[in-house]
Amino acid sequence: MKRNLLKTRDFSLTLKYPTDWDRDFFTCTVYSREGNILMKKQVVLKVKVCQVEVEEGEESVLLPFKTTPDLPDDTKVEWICYDPKPTKTVQMCPHSSDRPEEQDQVYRDRTEMKKDLLKTGDFSLTLKNPKHTDTGTYRCKVNSSRGEILRWKTVQLEVKGRSKMKQSTSGPEAAQLIQLL
Repeated sequence: MKRNLLKTRDFSLTLKYPTDWDRDFFTCTVYSREGNILMKKQVVLKVKVCQVEVEEGEESVLLPFKTTPDLPDDTKVEWICYDPKPTKTVQMCPHSSDRPEEQDQVYRDRTEMKKDLLKTGDFSLTLKNPKHTDTGTYRCKVNSSRGEILRWKTVQLEVKGRSKMKQSTSGPEAAQLIQLL
């Protein structure tokens, strides 16, 4: 919030790094010293889910997630793909170290995250060699050691198949081509 609220009467609130988890109704209420409501304003916050598209066969795709830096060292970071079912663990980073044994076999040796993610707040995931079967809804959850959700982001990934042109040298298509010549 800005300073000198009473002088400027600007009670705006800035929400940094909003995610789909922040969708909700927010109410700002201004009270007098006696406890009477002087002003009340309700705002609906709508946050779109991040959409990422890539063509199958590309070297990699980035599922972006940047948030505030300097999270505690005991923070647990987990990327999952929850749609289509069953839910699969894509990447886990407790204490900033990768744990491939907890990773679904489909994603083994195909994911990468920055090494200093807790200090930088960059929880983006690089998925190597994206396949059409990787299309789905991904979620990154950042939890405290007590299990509290500190951050959360959802990314919708669509891996498009490579477009292939069918060449025909016989049949009706070939006859039409010959007539054009």
